[in-house]
Amino acid sequence: MSGEGEKFIVALDVGTTKLKSLVFDQNLQIRGEATAQIKLEYEKPGWVEINPDYLWEQVNYIIKSAVKNAGISPSHLRGVSISTQRSSFMCWDTNNNINLHNIICWKDLRADTLVRKWNSSLYLKSFRLGCKFLYGLTRKKRYLAGSVLRMMNEQVVMRLLWVLQNVPDIQEKLNKNQIRFGTLDTFLIYKFTDGENHVTDYSNAAPTGFFDPFENNWASWALQMFSIPSSILPTIVPSVGNHFGYCRIFPEKNIPILCVLADQSASMFGSTSFHRGNVKVTLGTGAFLDVNTGKKPHASVNGIYPLVGWKYDSELVYIAEGNSKDNGLIVDWGKTIGLYDNVEDSSKIASSVPNSNGVYFVPGFNGLQAPYNDPSATAGFIGVNPKTVKAHMVRALLESLAFRVQQLLNVLQTETDFTFDCVRYDMGNF
Repeated sequence: MSGEGEKFIVALDVGTTKLKSLVFDQNLQIRGEATAQIKLEYEKPGWVEINPDYLWEQVNYIIKSAVKNAGISPSHLRGVSISTQRSSFMCWDTNNNINLHNIICWKDLRADTLVRKWNSSLYLKSFRLGCKFLYGLTRKKRYLAGSVLRMMNEQVVMRLLWVLQNVPDIQEKLNKNQIRFGTLDTFLIYKFTDGENHVTDYSNAAPTGFFDPFENNWASWALQMFSIPSSILPTIVPSVGNHFGYCRIFPEKNIPILCVLADQSASMFGSTSFHRGNVKVTLGTGAFLDVNTGKKPHASVNGIYPLVGWKYDSELVYIAEGNSKDNGLIVDWGKTIGLYDNVEDSSKIASSVPNSNGVYFVPGFNGLQAPYNDPSATAGFIGVNPKTVKAHMVRALLESLAFRVQQLLNVLQTETDFTFDCVRYDMGNF
């Protein structure tokens, strides 16, 4: 077996549809890898779930397979790093470690009624009005952000509220302090450490909807507003360090978990977007545009959200993010309706015509995000005429994805003083 005298790290990436594990040597060369599909379950219309037991089995399998494929012993591993999809979560009973429900994916829409109810509620309208008044008095950015606060399905908060209201016996267990909540990073750390560590990092806490980026902690006002008990929440820790515990899946050695990041934060770091004003775009299941805003969170009135990129020692880096939910889904849909036989052919077909001949596509299967922020928007072709051919529709379809990213970039250019000399991009899994 190779690897004698060498040092290695094993990385785990948990996407929306795929798992991947890589083994890197000390020269950052990939020495082994393994992948697996994540099986999404659709028990009811609008529900999107992942079986936690199956996911845990797959995580074990691909990490061990990557190490095996690298031809090394686990004893040569010096650390584990984890990046995960954000805002997918679950709750479990600490008395017996039994899962109370499946992992509820960020794409899940079961709480849509709650989202609509809260967004139109007198309570939230009063909250926005109060924040607007306080911003006028203080000019503090946190109040500007609060003045346009809206609930969204992809945030954890409404889906967690649904769980607290609908899962059988959960209130009784809450009263006994038996419930623990965790996004995917927290769940995996809890499993890796045999239940010793209930923690999350700042980048995974930030998108939940009950984290205050201006205070860098769980938002006491949100917990009170939505009646979420703080006792179920993990401790928030820096993204890098020895505080995550040890991965205990190898009999030969316990491996320290040294780094945990949310997917888009990991993408920012991996693209070397270390400096204020650096921007990157990730095109995967959704399209995400993130800009490094340095030491201060960005407050937006157009649907750009202040998040945490990472925290390393005393350095905390903020990012501002806009997204378009429909990206990979639209490309796959084009194949489904027969615009092309293979996704790989779509670019060639689109390039076969000089333009879309006045045809446009609205990429709104899941509404339109910033700057429109219209969850009721729908998708469709506009401008179809007797001279329209399939290639025009394919070109319009692909151009719509680029237009959405450009719109997000325009918003950030309007709201900030960044020049954006270059835009880094990477591809997610879809």
